Amino acid sequence: MTQQEWLIDEAITPDADSVEQMERELSPTQRGSSRESVSQPQAVNLAVRLQDIMIWDTKKWFGDAQMRLDALVVHGHATEGEPASIYMPQTFRFPGIKNRDRLPTGENGLLIFYGKALYFLDIFITVSRDRKDSEDLATLLNQQLQSTDIQGAVGTLFGLASVAAPQVTAVTTAVSAASVLGNFAYQVLSKVTGDSIGLYRTSWLQYRDSFGTGRHPQEGSHHVRDLSFWYEIIQEETQDHL
Repeated sequence: MTQQEWLIDEAITPDADSVEQMERELSPTQRGSSRESVSQPQAVNLAVRLQDIMIWDTKKWFGDAQMRLDALVVHGHATEGEPASIYMPQTFRFPGIKNRDRLPTGENGLLIFYGKALYFLDIFITVSRDRKDSEDLATLLNQQLQSTDIQGAVGTLFGLASVAAPQVTAVTTAVSAASVLGNFAYQVLSKVTGDSIGLYRTSWLQYRDSFGTGRHPQEGSHHVRDLSFWYEIIQEETQDHL
């Protein structure tokens, strides 16, 4: 499958230090010798919200300003017997957007993920000119379940979630599979929508990054071409409400 180019690509492949840290965290000898201590590391409840999504010039990107934003979050935590539960696709549609409009996402921002994450959290955001009667991302991915690309990626991800005490290689392979799935979603959207833009992708590890909890960027907004935004990753235990 062709590698996609994302306008903002903050995905960092696990380096030697990250792998060494994961080996320490996943090693049974580091967690003790009892049966409970070698069970699967605890999943964490997270929310991901996009904020202040601003369209600065619709003429360059979207023409009639009939827009859609598609988000895919791959989170490493699956429901038994449901391979597709390893990822969460969402589609948001915004008609009638003019230059310098902020997308109407509500007081708390655009919630693109709320659920459990384990080992890693990968985020992919694509912006497109919407077409009449176009399918949402969840439907498009479901229609492609027989594709070799998506079968392989989902199988790898679901395999990780099915193992009580995975090896580091299984985690790093799953991170690569998440990237394949994100690129595949980008390709699918490019075929059914107008002027798809692979806006943003990133990958956060549980041990190296604490799932990236916090504000991104820390100050200001990501601003690329004619769109700006920032986002936050919130761990539920640290918030009274979302």
